[in-house]
Amino acid sequence: MAQTGFWGTSEPTDPVAYGERLLDIAIRRYRPVGVLGMFSGGHDSLCATHMASQRPEFCGAVHINTGIGVAKTREFVRDTAREYGWPLIEMRAKEDCGQDYDDLVLERGFPGPFMHTKMYNRLKERALRKVVKQFKAKPSDRVLLVTGVRRAESARRMGTVEPINREGARVWCAPLTWFRAEHKAEYMTRHDLPRNEVVDLLHMSGECLCGAFARPGELEWLEFCGFTDEVARIRELEARAVTAGVPCKWGVPPQPGENLSAAGPMCVGCTQLTLLDGAER
Repeated sequence: MAQTGFWGTSEPTDPVAYGERLLDIAIRRYRPVGVLGMFSGGHDSLCATHMASQRPEFCGAVHINTGIGVAKTREFVRDTAREYGWPLIEMRAKEDCGQDYDDLVLERGFPGPFMHTKMYNRLKERALRKVVKQFKAKPSDRVLLVTGVRRAESARRMGTVEPINREGARVWCAPLTWFRAEHKAEYMTRHDLPRNEVVDLLHMSGECLCGAFARPGELEWLEFCGFTDEVARIRELEARAVTAGVPCKWGVPPQPGENLSAAGPMCVGCTQLTLLDGAER
């Protein structure tokens, strides 16, 4: 069962100092054997990973390659990790978990909002489980996973962010909890962090294009912004899905009032249907 703590509901005067304090508390309380930045390639995760990297306990950045995503974002993750000397743990769904996105689509069809949980479990949860296992030497060991989740990202998520949350051996920490768009921009400027042009174009990292919670017209928007290779890959997979006799339409959006499946801590932005306050998906 997840263990959570109460960290107050009032916005701090200094969100950066608050985030640094959260990391201090998480490290002192749980004494993790490893501190990892969950680096999707978005600017939120970039700031969170950079903040984590200032700690002597930092072990590296984790990027989960699901087999479906924008190639430029993967390149950004690799280039940034190299530039800052962050050890990069890139988990590949096919090699590390036995199945990638194509395998799952040809087995079950393209995911809608109710199949997202299965996609998450197969493509990300299994990979993260293997990462945590790499660092654990005994059952009592804890691994601190630092994410870029922010309270202000959308109305759907307002008030739902737990700054520190333990799930068994995993301790999730969200030092950007109280960051708004302006705080993120200031942090990136202060530390001269590079920008991912994919985020600037799409307002999302594009690290996973499973389509479970895609907005209407999202595929066309990808193509308009120049990500033609990714769109062609999805269209080709749609044709293969037709042959396989499974649901063959990418990006069927959730209907109003649907009871959406849980996003999971590494896809927490997926269910937001409106981009607010500089949010990223």
